[in-house]
Amino acid sequence: MSSRVEDDRNESYPQLGQRQQDIFKSKVNRFKQYLRSEGKDPLKQKGYAEKSIGTRVSRVLQAIRWIWEQDGATTEITPEQADQAIESLATDDFRRQDNGRYREDSKRKISDALVNWFQFKDSDWEPDITFQGEASANHADPFTKREVSELWEASLTYKSIPKYNNLTPEERDRWRIYLAQELSKPKTDVSPADWEQVNTNWKIPSIIATERAAGWRPALIERMKVDWYDANSKTIIIPADQAVKNDSKWVQHLPDKAIDPLERWIEQRENIKNYDNSDYMWLNREANPYNSKTLNDILDGLIEEAEISIGGRKISWYSFRHTLGTYTYEEFHDLEIVAETLRQNSTASAARYVHPTDEILRNAANIL
Repeated sequence: MSSRVEDDRNESYPQLGQRQQDIFKSKVNRFKQYLRSEGKDPLKQKGYAEKSIGTRVSRVLQAIRWIWEQDGATTEITPEQADQAIESLATDDFRRQDNGRYREDSKRKISDALVNWFQFKDSDWEPDITFQGEASANHADPFTKREVSELWEASLTYKSIPKYNNLTPEERDRWRIYLAQELSKPKTDVSPADWEQVNTNWKIPSIIATERAAGWRPALIERMKVDWYDANSKTIIIPADQAVKNDSKWVQHLPDKAIDPLERWIEQRENIKNYDNSDYMWLNREANPYNSKTLNDILDGLIEEAEISIGGRKISWYSFRHTLGTYTYEEFHDLEIVAETLRQNSTASAARYVHPTDEILRNAANIL
């Protein structure tokens, strides 16, 4: 008997009709194979260990069955339904079969497994809410306006190195090793011009400048194409089939302080070898598009460069979206404007990005 038939017999989905069950079982089995062959790192074609595949599938099915209870059973779930499941995990409305609350670590594992499911479905869904080990469920915390400015300034000096002519031969040799790693080229090929390339590179400043203006999700930075930028209107036009958690085209207007570094980068990238056969706006040093992990690595470096104190806050790349949502609401006191700015489908979703600022808290303290 084939393993596929054995897998089918091990699962039961009484909520579905017979033909729906056949389709869904086949899909789950393909998902298992995806996890086995590439689920852990699709770019490197690295899969999960066999012993962890079953539990990861089980977590996805926990979420899917909960969605079926809310919306009815179908063979597909949408990103919007996944958002609803994650939000309900955070508020403890999505519970275990014994009606007990999921532990924070279990919530995180269900969320991670859902990311795998949507990657398998070729969708870049990412949860807006993150769960951190045993800590309380919370969104990413926002930066202050001052910190955003400091991160921008840090992007202008990030990974800068001493000028070639200011170094001794021994120091140059040590920096050649660094540049060889940074530029993905042999040490013997590193030339004085590479010092200039690193110190005048506009890639990171262009990412930060547009991020603070638009609050991009990591998945949108990952799929951003250079021809989405319209130099005439000074806008980025996101096609409907590339929008994250949306099915319509949108036009992102950019302020002057974002346009300048972006146009500098677009001109510069034309002369960088990694981009010769790529239409992606930004690639990392391995010539791959950025993702949540690599963007968070950049953010960690910028925070260190800017000497920003995180304190007890939960800071991630999503903090930029929470910052934009928070200060948009502070300016206009209108969740519909926040929803439009962040391209959220509802004011309820937009509200998750609004946090009380120090000014609001000071005003609240003076109410009575």
